[in-house]
Amino acid sequence: MQAIDRDLEIPVLAERLGRVVAGIPHAIGAGFTAHHFSEEMFGGEMDPLLMVDDFTMKAPTFEPHLHAGISAVTVMFEDSIGEFLNRDTLGHNIALKAGDLYWLAAASGAAHEERPEAGARTHALQIFVNLPARLKAEPARSLLVRAEDVPVVEGQGHRVRVLLGRSGGVAGASGTPEETTMLDGVLGGAGRFSHGLADGHQAWIYAVSGRLAVRCGEEARLLEEGSATTVAAGPGIDIVLDSGAPAHFVLIAAKPIREAFVRHGPLVMSTAADVRRTLVRYAEGSFGRIPA
Repeated sequence: MQAIDRDLEIPVLAERLGRVVAGIPHAIGAGFTAHHFSEEMFGGEMDPLLMVDDFTMKAPTFEPHLHAGISAVTVMFEDSIGEFLNRDTLGHNIALKAGDLYWLAAASGAAHEERPEAGARTHALQIFVNLPARLKAEPARSLLVRAEDVPVVEGQGHRVRVLLGRSGGVAGASGTPEETTMLDGVLGGAGRFSHGLADGHQAWIYAVSGRLAVRCGEEARLLEEGSATTVAAGPGIDIVLDSGAPAHFVLIAAKPIREAFVRHGPLVMSTAADVRRTLVRYAEGSFGRIPA
């Protein structure tokens, strides 16, 4: 066994836990930086997640753009400053604040624009979640979860916000296209938190800051800041997170889809013909307009 901290021991053998992957630094202009993760970096073990960016945005960066075949999810971290303005073709013009979540199930197609207000500093996750083929043609819809409505699990050495799904006996928001659990948690010195991964669900765990050990049974992985690992789907199992110093983590769990797809930027459809049809419909204005 390899000693990591005075009280963290990491076994070598692994069966459910995937390898540790460091996020790729990414910058656009002077106003956007991110740690980037994509599904190919995890060999399919990130499914149904396609992409996660842990980003900081201080200035408008992206023009209004189309999504289809996926959900585009914004999770605002509690250290965000100011408002993150979200407009989309569902007619919404929403100011997201620290701790909020906005889930845009684009499905057959929806366009949006997100940008920080003047003087704001947005620290958030942008997550692309794949949709199964049976849901890709559904009308777009959305879910807004305000920070004040998020239940918090607090105990010795941990504080965890249950944004979506359930952890232990605490239930967060529901209403996503497929059942999803999303936890945004902080561990203190010698902190520990345990989450029961549901049968058949896969998990992605990310160290936003600090370092923590991820344990499943006799297996474990050490996550340094800016790195992530996965837990493969199988029988229900407890995921135990340990830290020897303050650490911030995100855990996302759902059933893997395991379907072939064709990706064209932020469009992820079952076939190339589906992609072409969606682009034509967008050019024709079929998805509506973004509010002024």
